[in-house]
Amino acid sequence: MTEFQRLRAIVLSPGTLFADISYRPSWIVPLALLLLFNLATNFVVYRVLVTSSNFERIARERIEWDAKAAGTALHPGDVDRQTEALRAERDHWYLLPFSAVPVSVLGLTAVFYVVLVLVRAGAPFLKVSSVVCWSMLIYRGIGGIVTIAALLVGGPNRFFPGAPESWSPTSLAHLISRAAVSPNIYSAISKLDIVLVWWLAVLAIGFSKVSKNLALSKSLALVAAAQVIYLAVNAAGWFAGTL
Repeated sequence: MTEFQRLRAIVLSPGTLFADISYRPSWIVPLALLLLFNLATNFVVYRVLVTSSNFERIARERIEWDAKAAGTALHPGDVDRQTEALRAERDHWYLLPFSAVPVSVLGLTAVFYVVLVLVRAGAPFLKVSSVVCWSMLIYRGIGGIVTIAALLVGGPNRFFPGAPESWSPTSLAHLISRAAVSPNIYSAISKLDIVLVWWLAVLAIGFSKVSKNLALSKSLALVAAAQVIYLAVNAAGWFAGTL
C-alpha cells in the first residue's frame, strides 16, 4: 500500500492497513500529520482564542484550575510567575508540538509494548510504534479537526483553558458542569469521548495484526483495561497528562 492508501485505510479499513504495516512499518507520514494537526490546534488556541486583550483573564482561569486540581493555595508570587510562564508558552506556541508529539507517541508505545511483552503477544517494538503513530491520526487527527471547528464556533468568550479534552464537542464533559466535580474528576470524564472509543478500537486492531500471539478480543480487552486504569489514575489526581 502507498502512504495515501494507508491514510484512507486507517478510516475505512484499519485491519488491512495494519496487516500491511506488519510487513512494512512506517512513521514519517503519520508523525508529520500529527505535528500539523497539533500546530493547527495550538494556533487556534494561542492566536485566535487567547488574544492580548483576554490573556490575563484566561491565564488566571488556567492557574486557578491547576491549583484546584493540585489542591494547593495560590500566592501572588506564584500567580505572577505562572502567568509569565503561560505568556512564554503563548509566544512560542509553534514549538510545543515538536516535543509534545514525539513524547506522546514514545510514551504510549513504551506503555503498550510493556503490556504486550507481559502477555507474550510477540509484537516488535517498531511495529507497535507504527501502530500507535497511525492510530493516533484518528484521535489527534480527525478528533483534532472536530475540536478546532468547535473552538472556532465557540469563540474566545466560551473558551475555558482547563481540561483540553473537554474542548471536543463529542466529549462527555459537556454533560456535566465544571463546578459539580473536582478538576481531576472533570478531566477524567472529559477524556470519555466518542472519538476516543474509535481510536482505542483501531489501536486494538493494530496490535492484534502486528502480534504473533494476540487475538483481537484479547487486544480489545488489554487496550480497554489500560484506558480504564489511566482514567482512574487521572481521576485520583496522580497524573494530569493526556492520553
